[in-house]
Amino acid sequence: MTVSTYNPADHATNQNAHVHSGKHHSHGNDNHSHSHSHSHADHTPTGRGDDILRVMPTLSDLQKPHSDQEFIEKAMAEERSNHKNLIASSRDELPSVTVNGVMIDRTNIAQELQYHPAENKEDAVFLATQALVVRELLRLAVLDEPSLGEAAWENDEEQAISTLIDKNVQATMPDMATCERYYKQNMTDFKTDPIMTVRHILLACPPEDGDERLKLKKTAYEFIEQIKNNANPDAEFILLARQHSACPSKEQGGELGVISKGQTVPEFEGVLFKLDKGLAPSPIESRYGFHIVEVLNKEPGIQMTYEQVSPAIHNKLSQQAFHQSLCDYLFTLAHEADIQGIEMTLEQENIFRG
Repeated sequence: MTVSTYNPADHATNQNAHVHSGKHHSHGNDNHSHSHSHSHADHTPTGRGDDILRVMPTLSDLQKPHSDQEFIEKAMAEERSNHKNLIASSRDELPSVTVNGVMIDRTNIAQELQYHPAENKEDAVFLATQALVVRELLRLAVLDEPSLGEAAWENDEEQAISTLIDKNVQATMPDMATCERYYKQNMTDFKTDPIMTVRHILLACPPEDGDERLKLKKTAYEFIEQIKNNANPDAEFILLARQHSACPSKEQGGELGVISKGQTVPEFEGVLFKLDKGLAPSPIESRYGFHIVEVLNKEPGIQMTYEQVSPAIHNKLSQQAFHQSLCDYLFTLAHEADIQGIEMTLEQENIFRG
């Protein structure tokens, strides 16, 4: 059993880091790749020289190292090579925190940092330190529990923590009425994603070229009017796509095929799925330029029935109830302890058991 925490101030990262039981864990990164309904994501548009414009990338294209990665790697390298050197060189960066008068070892904080990616160094240090404080609170609780004690901790820390929580954390499970009420209040959350058949004309431009973007935006609106006013708008769209689009889909008259959520960059997708069938009245701006878009077909999401989603709702509300009870228990442990050097943020949304 692992108790995990993250800082709600860093909620945008949507990543949680683990409180470890004094053992080294191997944490792998699961890189999810999203396939396209078209196969032209990494082509270089012709006539652009060495400028590579990646068209309609997947979400994996957005993944970037966290800003604190260099700091974390440096701290870990120091810890592996020389413990005394780590403590000395990190004294100004790693906090002095005590639980009931016992200091959280700065070397342990440096080790814990690797499991707490954050937007900046300060957040990473806070997350790592709070995680170790929670672990120490649980260790002290295990020692004070008559049915566990020091022997249980020495034998298997993870099992001792799990037994402690099972004994002290009781949550009220949701009944059917509660689940049905939740469904009625959140029905839009239980719809399947829409799918769309789309074609586009990409007027490509790097995001930093502001002047060129202004020109292309004007051109995009002109092309939209040109398509609308043509006696054969389909033929005009295809012609303009073949003549001006920087996307390889130009060879198919701009057709991208069937697109579902998660296949394109957020700024494009965020506008696209709000469009109705037909030619969009305004171009969509993305990091790649301006897209003149026509929705050829749109199949809206289907509303799922309560019977279809009731198991998922019951599971979600059960987890929420347990997390709240776990948070209350950890808050009690923190309140009863003398913690110096850190302001704990024990809330339901940043504590979980996993």
